[in-house]
Amino acid sequence: MYVIAQALTTLVLIAACGLMAGLLGGLLGLGGAVILTPLLTILLNLPIQYSAGISLVSAISTSVMTSSRFLRLGLPNTRVFIALCSAGTTGAIIGSLMTYHIINTGYNWVLYLVFSGVMYMAMALVIRPRQHVITALPVNVRDSYVITGSYLDQALKVYVNYGVRRSSLVKAWCVMLFGGVISGLLGIGGGPINMLALYWAAELPIKVASATSNLIVGVTAATSGSLYWFFGYIQPFMAMASVIGIVIGANIAAHVLPRARGSTIKVLLLSIFSYLAYRMLLSGLRRGGIFVLPIDLEYITSFMVLIITLGILLALRKYLSE
Repeated sequence: MYVIAQALTTLVLIAACGLMAGLLGGLLGLGGAVILTPLLTILLNLPIQYSAGISLVSAISTSVMTSSRFLRLGLPNTRVFIALCSAGTTGAIIGSLMTYHIINTGYNWVLYLVFSGVMYMAMALVIRPRQHVITALPVNVRDSYVITGSYLDQALKVYVNYGVRRSSLVKAWCVMLFGGVISGLLGIGGGPINMLALYWAAELPIKVASATSNLIVGVTAATSGSLYWFFGYIQPFMAMASVIGIVIGANIAAHVLPRARGSTIKVLLLSIFSYLAYRMLLSGLRRGGIFVLPIDLEYITSFMVLIITLGILLALRKYLSE
């Protein structure tokens, strides 16, 4: 009886983690896996390969739930999606095979450090100011872009026009290839790197980048997930519990994103990244026997990192681009 109660409690906790991951993942264009993987690893102490397997299944659910609504609103850029998907899927296959080799050689703690490094890099690039939105697209300007688009920003009540240059698209393709490798390596659907490729490299507006990223996450997660299933890293009952929570969260996110300000999304994105990057860094150092911090102190310092980052970004919110 106790075993059954413990199992049910674990499934409920996984569903709760899925709800949080679906909400934040759908809102920030991360697919949820980048949030769910460290949550399951940190809160439930699951090995990272099994947390990653659960998260990949959940990332597909988030992508399907949010993308259907975003497409009706005209937010994702399907031409950019088609152009970059080949890079993501190729990288996902490479990354999944690398994970299997690393796990079998006993160096799985390295994955935690790589995860942390990727998120810190994502923070540094996303926060950089830049100009990418154009108020109009006259013929002579339009010719310098290979892809153009527009969308109605419901928060600002204006139509936003944007364009993607050929050089930016090539740069985004290379970043997306790396994102696919990270997706397969860490089971995160490639969300953080997708956002780098779309927002930083391709220079899409933050809402378009988030919506387009949700489409791409589903493809890369499905590619990685098939290999994780073959390797035996996906536990069906745990994955189903996370899907239930993540579908609810993703549905809420699909209704919130069009009305949210771009600066608010960036504040949440960077705050969550800072917390998860710090926690995964400490976990990797602890599991590798490099640096061991008392668990209570680890929780306290992690919470402080989250609050301090959130406070600083809220104070500087007016300087963050939409």
